Amino acid sequence: MTRQRDILQPGIHKPGFPRPKRSLGQNFLVHQGTIETIVRLSGIQPGDRVVELGVGLGTLTRELSKKASKVTGLEIDERLIKWVREKRPLPWNVELRHSDILRVSFQGLAEELGGPLKIIGNLPYNISSQIIFKLIEERNHIDRAILMLQKEVAERLASRPGSKAYGILSVITGYCADVARLMDIPPGLFRPRTKVTSTLVQLEFREPVIVATDFALFKNIVRKAFQKRRKKLINALKGLPPFSQDEILHALKICGIDPGYRAEVLSIKNFVTLSNILDKNVLL
Repeated sequence: MTRQRDILQPGIHKPGFPRPKRSLGQNFLVHQGTIETIVRLSGIQPGDRVVELGVGLGTLTRELSKKASKVTGLEIDERLIKWVREKRPLPWNVELRHSDILRVSFQGLAEELGGPLKIIGNLPYNISSQIIFKLIEERNHIDRAILMLQKEVAERLASRPGSKAYGILSVITGYCADVARLMDIPPGLFRPRTKVTSTLVQLEFREPVIVATDFALFKNIVRKAFQKRRKKLINALKGLPPFSQDEILHALKICGIDPGYRAEVLSIKNFVTLSNILDKNVLL
């Protein structure tokens, strides 16, 4: 049960406070007990290099600073950075940077900070999938990501073949990461209140079980297959460059995949195997 004293009241509606921007998907978590639980579940340890995606009011940032040796907070809204620095000064081991999450180089940050990163953040709903795909692209420089997402997105991340939620995000993420749902966070703990429940998830990056010889091709196959998910696989993959329909049909036969299947029944292994067979044919 939420206790009133656990709700932070930073003066969101008072004059001079930078009001949350809908265009940036800003919903600030204001429940202290939940913030503390998130930090505990994150497993942050002394010596960890933590990068926070979206500093917001600095509440999570402050709790992280009690555990990590250094916290680098990335925030696109300069108003919030200024407000936090003036109204809620953070400890010495926190550095705030004005930065666009979708453009930052996590490789560059890892090299600067001296090793793989621990990522944590409350992601804007409108760009959460884009951020996840970016983390996947730079996964070699990231150890773990703890992310607050729309519950629906979290379900897609953790879904299995045959389910309605299983799709592009499930396959590409599951290829290189173990996904764990840690906790749900109700709308009333955010300001402004969110319309749906949020879920905290953990992405633990690892080596793929089967390596895609051409990761870009693998992603293209997955995207094309699910963009027309109600169609049979052979029809959904029609026009996949640079392959002819006969080449795709032949590759499906080699993989033992029925061309009449739909994308939602294929496992990650199926997609990787198909990708590798097609890639091999290109190289011949």
